[in-house]
Amino acid sequence: MPGRTFSREFKLTIVRQLASGEKRPAQICREHTLSNSMVSRWRQEYDARGEEAFAAKQRESRARQ
Repeated sequence: MPGRTFSREFKLTIVRQLASGEKRPAQICREHTLSNSMVSRWRQEYDARGEEAFAAKQRESRARQ
Protein backbone atom coordinates (compact mmCIF):
# COMPACT_ATOMS: atom_id res chain seq x y z
CA MET A 1 0.00 0.00 0.00
CA PRO A 2 1.62 3.28 -1.08
CA GLY A 3 2.03 6.08 1.42
CA ARG A 4 0.86 9.62 1.08
CA THR A 5 2.73 12.01 -1.16
CA PHE A 6 3.29 15.64 -0.33
CA SER A 7 3.91 18.58 -2.60
CA ARG A 8 7.13 20.53 -2.54
CA GLU A 9 5.23 23.60 -1.31
CA PHE A 10 3.71 21.67 1.59
CA LYS A 11 7.13 20.42 2.68
CA LEU A 12 8.63 23.90 2.41
CA THR A 13 5.79 25.33 4.49
CA ILE A 14 6.43 22.76 7.19
CA VAL A 15 10.19 23.27 7.37
CA ARG A 16 9.85 27.05 7.26
CA GLN A 17 7.52 26.91 10.24
CA LEU A 18 10.09 24.83 12.09
CA ALA A 19 13.04 27.02 11.06
CA SER A 20 11.31 30.21 12.15
CA GLY A 21 10.27 28.72 15.49
CA GLU A 22 6.63 29.33 14.62
CA LYS A 23 5.77 25.73 15.45
CA ARG A 24 7.48 22.86 17.23
CA PRO A 25 8.01 19.46 15.57
CA ALA A 26 5.49 17.69 17.82
CA GLN A 27 2.83 20.27 16.98
CA ILE A 28 3.46 19.88 13.23
CA CYS A 29 3.27 16.09 13.52
CA ARG A 30 -0.05 16.22 15.40
CA GLU A 31 -1.67 18.80 13.13
CA HIS A 32 -0.79 17.01 9.90
CA THR A 33 -0.60 13.39 11.12
CA LEU A 34 3.06 13.12 10.13
CA SER A 35 5.71 10.92 11.67
CA ASN A 36 8.53 12.59 13.53
CA SER A 37 11.07 10.74 11.35
CA MET A 38 9.52 12.15 8.16
CA VAL A 39 9.57 15.70 9.49
CA SER A 40 13.18 15.19 10.58
CA ARG A 41 14.17 14.01 7.08
CA TRP A 42 12.49 17.04 5.51
CA ARG A 43 14.26 19.32 7.96
CA GLN A 44 17.64 17.73 7.19
CA GLU A 45 17.14 18.17 3.47
CA TYR A 46 16.11 21.79 3.97
CA ASP A 47 19.16 22.42 6.17
CA ALA A 48 21.39 20.89 3.48
CA ARG A 49 19.82 22.41 0.35
CA GLY A 50 17.91 25.47 1.55
CA GLU A 51 15.20 26.73 -0.77
CA GLU A 52 16.35 24.21 -3.41
CA ALA A 53 15.17 21.36 -1.18
CA PHE A 54 12.55 18.96 -2.50
CA ALA A 55 13.11 19.97 -6.12
CA ALA A 56 13.75 17.21 -8.60
CA LYS A 57 17.42 16.35 -8.42
CA GLN A 58 19.38 16.63 -11.64
CA ARG A 59 20.61 13.41 -13.13
CA GLU A 60 24.33 12.97 -12.70
CA SER A 61 24.99 12.66 -16.42
CA ARG A 62 23.24 15.96 -17.04
CA ALA A 63 25.27 17.74 -14.37
CA ARG A 64 28.51 16.76 -16.12
CA GLN A 65 27.58 18.39 -19.43
